[in-house]
Amino acid sequence: MFKKMMLAALLGLTLSATHAQAGVRISFGIGIPLFVPIAPPPRPVYVAPAPVYVVPAPVYVRPAPAPVYIQPSPAPVYVPAPR
Repeated sequence: MFKKMMLAALLGLTLSATHAQAGVRISFGIGIPLFVPIAPPPRPVYVAPAPVYVVPAPVYVRPAPAPVYIQPSPAPVYVPAPR
């Protein structure tokens, strides 16, 4: 059992060593922490379709007709014919 655990540990170390990073990093740090306000995520924008205007039918207005007054005709006057 001990040999199997040692073999598994050796195998785990060799496999993890292949992913090691061996690089040179140079960095300069500032001793003052800078806090940048983080803006909230933008709100979703809804693009509405163009409005549709329903126009009522046109209404034509004309002046009222003038009132018609009916007058009785005068009674006929009979004149005798000249001789």
